[in-house]
Formats: sequence, structure tokens, C-alpha cells
Amino acid sequence: MDEEEILEGELVEDGDEEKLSEQAQQLAAAGLISEEIDIFDIAATDGPAYELEDLTLDQIAELTNSLDARGIRWAIDGNPQLLVHRNHERKADEVFDLIFGPEE
Repeated sequence: MDEEEILEGELVEDGDEEKLSEQAQQLAAAGLISEEIDIFDIAATDGPAYELEDLTLDQIAELTNSLDARGIRWAIDGNPQLLVHRNHERKADEVFDLIFGPEE
């Protein structure tokens, strides 16, 4: 099949799509980027989204391990943002405060 030929219904990936940031690539390599179904499931609860751009991979791993230890449902998308189930928002805030200190 010629590269230019496209069959009807064939999925074609566009090379111009937005690439993952370096941090998101590192998170994906570490297995911390969640499956799409998990991201949609958590996002559908309208819970909080925490920006991760200023955190290191080690800090994010510590954070997610602490969330897991407390039974908090979370997912990390490709932006990367940490999404938390709405019912676990207060517990997640407590974990952030324990690890990073209270917000000023």
C-alpha cells in the first residue's frame, strides 16, 4: 500500500499533534501516567486537579505512594496534572500538606 493511500475508516496519526512535555515523558516512562479510562473516571467526579510541573519525578512518586497508602483515588494525565476523586479531596490536601507543607 502506498504511504499516501488511506483506506476508509483507517486511523491516521498526525505528526503535528502536540508532543508530551519532558516531565510527562518521564512520568510515562515511570508508569505514572494513567490509562485514559482511569483519567476519565476520576475527571467525571469533578474533583480537584493539581499541577505537577514544579515537582520532580521523585516527589511525584512519593506523593502517589502516599495517596495510595491512604486509599485515595487519583490519576495523572498527559498535561501532567494529578486528578483526585471528588470524595477524596480533603484527604489529598492533607497528603500535600504533609509532604510539601501547608499552603501560604
